This record gives sequence, structure tokens and C-alpha cells, in this order.
Amino acid sequence: MEPLSAIMTAIISGAVASAKPTTEKVITDLYGGLKALIQSKYNDVQLAAVEKKPDSPAQKAALQEILQDANADKDTELLQQAQALLKAISEQPPQVAQAMGINIDHVQAANARLQEIIVSGEQAVGVQVKNSEFSGDIDISKVKVDAGKKPNP
Repeated sequence: MEPLSAIMTAIISGAVASAKPTTEKVITDLYGGLKALIQSKYNDVQLAAVEKKPDSPAQKAALQEILQDANADKDTELLQQAQALLKAISEQPPQVAQAMGINIDHVQAANARLQEIIVSGEQAVGVQVKNSEFSGDIDISKVKVDAGKKPNP
């Protein structure tokens, strides 16, 4: 993943995760650290609009442009903080991830392979792909969704 893409993904993922009451403290803390680092180094970057509307393509594009103009993709400290946040999010306990399923939004990739996705909950969604571009194959298999059950605690 390119540095700017990693930073953008971490910001958006952190904003979404931090807004949920079930988010683990480590993710909230890492996102807070990422925000503080951005605010201390990049005065022109305002995250409030993206935090309010993390799914807004316009807000994402504006933030990405500001970060790109500020050469944030060359900031190794910022990239390390973003990667730490993304790693913590990817290590969420399976029961948390199962309730959410897979949600892919604004991804550009060559190929994607998603397998053995099990989701349960009253409004469970197995796989959701929006506003994404893939130049190669997408392989999605073994998706099980039970919308009638509440997830295990």
C-alpha cells in the first residue's frame, strides 16, 4: 500500500472505529495519537469534516489533496503511526469483526480474495463493496450470513 493510501485508510478507519462505543481502547488511543501528530505537524489539515462524514468522497478527496500537498506521504513518523493503527484494527477480536462483516469502500487494487466470512446479527452484512476499482479478479467465497441471530458476546 502506498504511504498516502495507508495514511488515508488509517484516518478513515480510525474515525469510523472511534465513533463506535464497542471500539477497543487501543484503537481509540492510536487514532488519538495519529490525530495529535497530524495536528502538530500539519496546521492546514482539519479532520473534523472527515470524522463527521467518513463515507463522503468529497471529504476524503479534500483531505487527501491537503496531505499530498503537504508531502505527508514522505513523513515516516506519520506513516509508522498510521501503520500501527491499521495493524491494531486488523487484529480486532473475531467476534467484533464478525458483527461487521467486510465493508470495502473506495479501494483501488489489482485483485481481492475474501474467504470464509461468517457474520451474524440482526442487520448483518457479509460483504459490501462500494466505490471501488479492481483491475483484476475478485474472489469472494464461503460467505455465511445469519441475520436472525444476535452475535455472541
